[in-house]
Amino acid sequence: MNFSLHFLEHDVSIAEDTWTALATTGSDISLENVRATVAAVLERGGAFTVEDSNGQVVRRIESAADFEGYMQDVAMQRQQFQQTQA
Repeated sequence: MNFSLHFLEHDVSIAEDTWTALATTGSDISLENVRATVAAVLERGGAFTVEDSNGQVVRRIESAADFEGYMQDVAMQRQQFQQTQA
């Protein structure tokens, strides 16, 4: 799976459809690489955004704690998706 992160001066963003695919069917390694990258950006005071096809922000996360909570939700979604595919 190919995906792109967009780095701004202090922030990182990803397209919503790409994030959805990564969060549900992407490999564990790919998701962990993105997670580590986003966590590093957040630790430096940046933000993580998920943008729709028009470039509008649909989710903005500015703290490591919020991101970890979001990633816990993603983990549950991945589990549910995998169970429905089995």
